[in-house]
Amino acid sequence: MSLRIILAIAFVATAAQAFGFKRGPPPCGLPPFLDDLPEEMQSKLKDIWADYKEGDKCYEQQGQTRDLMESLTKEQRKSLFKRGPPLPPFLRKASKDIQEQFRTVFKDRSIKFEDKPSKLKELAEKILTGDLLEEFNKFHQKMEEDRANYNAKVEKLSKEAREAYDKIEKLDQEKREIYSSVSEDARSELFELHRERYGHHFGGRGGRGFRHRHH
Repeated sequence: MSLRIILAIAFVATAAQAFGFKRGPPPCGLPPFLDDLPEEMQSKLKDIWADYKEGDKCYEQQGQTRDLMESLTKEQRKSLFKRGPPLPPFLRKASKDIQEQFRTVFKDRSIKFEDKPSKLKELAEKILTGDLLEEFNKFHQKMEEDRANYNAKVEKLSKEAREAYDKIEKLDQEKREIYSSVSEDARSELFELHRERYGHHFGGRGGRGFRHRHH
């Protein structure tokens, strides 16, 4: 995973990724921070995903979403950074205090990436009740199932592929640690830098030419 992708996750990642359950390309569907975007952009994103059906491939919609997100102004992107990770839709129904407690756990740099799911579950059991707790438990269970399926696929890799995978995972961990150690302003600067670099080198905004060669 390139640093460009790690930085882009700050804008396009789903709630599952934001809360430490899962890494990799964002899954299909509207981004969880939709309501934080300008109304015109919300409308365009809804149009992009209007015909999508669960289970379908969504490379084209993901590409259009990335391109649209990169059309945000520098100030709008900074604003998204500073708001913290997107919340799952059901948590957006909770009080501002509860939302902030979840964001605080995610942003706590003393908690390892892989430990965040259990910490978030502990918090949910402490402060959520009723339907919100039930929805969180369903969300958590689904993410754990996804992670188990992913790990099972890793275990089936050939020896050569597994050795390469382990090296890549180590590099990814180092990149995440570097990225999380800098300020929000610095992250924004890095995003701008890599957005410009890859936009020029891979076929225009969003690296479109590079993306098409891989799908």
